[in-house]
Amino acid sequence: MISRLASLLLLAVPGGVATLAAGGEETFSTVTVAWSSEARGPGVCIDRGTWFVSVIPASVPLSGLTETTLHSGENSVRAKVLFLDGPQRLCLLETSTILPGLAPVTLASSGGFKAGQKLNCLSNRSACLTMLAGKDWSHRGEQFLMPMLRVRVADPEEFCAAGTPLVCDEGTLVGILTGKNDEDKESGEVHAIPVSRIRKLVEDMKAHQRSGPVRVGLVFHNQSSTPEIVEVKPGSPAEKSGLEVGDVILSMDGVETDSLEDLVEVIHSLPAGAETPVKVLRRLTEKNLTITPEFVEVSASAR
Repeated sequence: MISRLASLLLLAVPGGVATLAAGGEETFSTVTVAWSSEARGPGVCIDRGTWFVSVIPASVPLSGLTETTLHSGENSVRAKVLFLDGPQRLCLLETSTILPGLAPVTLASSGGFKAGQKLNCLSNRSACLTMLAGKDWSHRGEQFLMPMLRVRVADPEEFCAAGTPLVCDEGTLVGILTGKNDEDKESGEVHAIPVSRIRKLVEDMKAHQRSGPVRVGLVFHNQSSTPEIVEVKPGSPAEKSGLEVGDVILSMDGVETDSLEDLVEVIHSLPAGAETPVKVLRRLTEKNLTITPEFVEVSASAR
């Protein structure tokens, strides 16, 4: 359990989330999202100065949610909902104008985060010491579509609202808190949607004006943790890429895939239509290929 002494430790907002603009004026990436008159939460500017990502609080109905209001200092602007991921309550918002004093935060690289790494939760331009505890594919019987970051927050009452940005010391965005795990807040252990999911959302929306799961067309040994291919689906992105039965995937999109679980995590995070590097072990030789994942098309009867 995190001590109350640790909960009093507030840090200066890291560079990259608070930066100096031309003329020495300080700029920020965070805003307050007014979902309703009672429900408010943090959001973060991630692209173009007009795109923001947040997580909708559990108290806010998703049905009919098409717009909201963003507040930054004394400035306010309406924002429309570009994309809404119902299961994760992840939301991409767009404003028609740029809020003064805001700059997009840089997205951290997807890999390299290890348990024990120090991070920071942001709220109202101040930060709270946070530590990465690991990754979870499930929690209390709930299965996640992709692994969530499990983090320990020094001051959970103040810094664990849905949509709270999670950043590393360099100020790049690592994830955003889900706002769930209310029963675990006493210990300060909560979950965050990883930056790989946010990056996929942004790239999908830029290229296709939609987002969703992708397919690559590979089948692996279900009794082995090693990502060795046992089947390549005809006409799939994998077949077009030149992948073969017996290949062991060593890395994909620059991320080492030591286990099948690692590979599944990477595939879930791939933007549709993006040419992605793949390194494989084919018999005794390493080969470098590329694969272009496709959206999973859902039939009308299955929607």
